[in-house]
Amino acid sequence: MTDPVTVITTIYNGSRFIDGFARNLVQTLRAQDRAILLDDGSNPPLVLPDILRSDARIKLITAKRLGRGAALNLAIGNCNTGLIAIQDIDDLSLPGRLAAQADFLAARPDALLFTPAQSDRPIIRCKGSRQIAPSRLFVSNPFHHSSLAFHRDIWVGAGGYDTNLPCCIDLEFYLRAACRAGASLWQLDTPFMARNLDPAERFYAAIPSDIYQRTLQTVLDRYRADVGFSHWMILAMMRTKLGIARGTGG
Repeated sequence: MTDPVTVITTIYNGSRFIDGFARNLVQTLRAQDRAILLDDGSNPPLVLPDILRSDARIKLITAKRLGRGAALNLAIGNCNTGLIAIQDIDDLSLPGRLAAQADFLAARPDALLFTPAQSDRPIIRCKGSRQIAPSRLFVSNPFHHSSLAFHRDIWVGAGGYDTNLPCCIDLEFYLRAACRAGASLWQLDTPFMARNLDPAERFYAAIPSDIYQRTLQTVLDRYRADVGFSHWMILAMMRTKLGIARGTGG
């Protein structure tokens, strides 16, 4: 039996997704796994459906409005397992996700480990997992935060998630974990998640473009010297000159 994993989900006014999420979470968790749901100041406060209230593996923390970074930190700070997995309330984990990620992290405890989503465009890649250089993130962000799993020690070593950014919180964490905590970035080749792709339903889709672009530049500038020069940095500079927007998630 692989090590237990705690699934972390922060929720802000997401009650419309809770029933589907609850069914998926119960199907996803193995006997040894746990889940912490943090209600980040929802109005009205989140109420768990019976299927979750009756499951001893699941804990609900109700907090005042904290913001995404602080909410993630509070939830992870309450974990009792060494392995953490992130899942957004409007996304679904597919069968086998936690076992596959726990197996990989047993061999690579330094990894931030992601999986593709079912909706991702097929790409040419080698069979099996692939390591991705932090400098690749200066071109675009190929990772889904909702598919992330890692050892809690990485979060500790990185100093948690940034609590002051209006967006790009996931990107900032990946770069800080790599540059400050020595984490490596990996992606499995098997899709283990189904994403909600409706922009009207995703919180970060509503962030004004100017705020997003300023925050993105702040995050990239913060780690540019640590990442160092590479062919990815050359490509990033070329894309910037051409005015090509980068996709960087939330």
